[in-house]
Amino acid sequence: MNVYRLSSRLKVFIFLFSVLQILVLSSLLLIPFIDLPSNSRAYQLYDFCCSSAYLHVILLILIVAAIIVAFLLVINVFKRKVIFTSDSIISKSIFSTQKLIFSDIKGYKIRHSILYIITNSNEKRRLVINLFTFDRTDNLLRNLEMRFTNLDF
Repeated sequence: MNVYRLSSRLKVFIFLFSVLQILVLSSLLLIPFIDLPSNSRAYQLYDFCCSSAYLHVILLILIVAAIIVAFLLVINVFKRKVIFTSDSIISKSIFSTQKLIFSDIKGYKIRHSILYIITNSNEKRRLVINLFTFDRTDNLLRNLEMRFTNLDF
């Protein structure tokens, strides 16, 4: 059983970007509680665009939704993996888990550094793997070459 995880550089980048996004958006939630002088530019801009309660609610919902997406990205970075077992290929993330048994796989294609594992039937979806994001993709491609046909040729 081979487990392929996201590369450590990508994990660090997404983690830092998401933490920065969470900090910036959380600080935006503090704006209504800060007292600003009435002649300041920030107060005039805030009064002009966000003076109604309706806009406050929409802005609050959008900021909270963006913070939740950032948390989901951080969790997905550490949960995302592709598992190559003796009889199947499993792709796991927090959003979905997809398992393809070797008998269901017709072959694979590589287009623009994205690996497509094609199934025999239309009932099962193909598996899509971005080769830039995972470590040891050459090992994954070698395992696929030994078991399946390359549909690019």
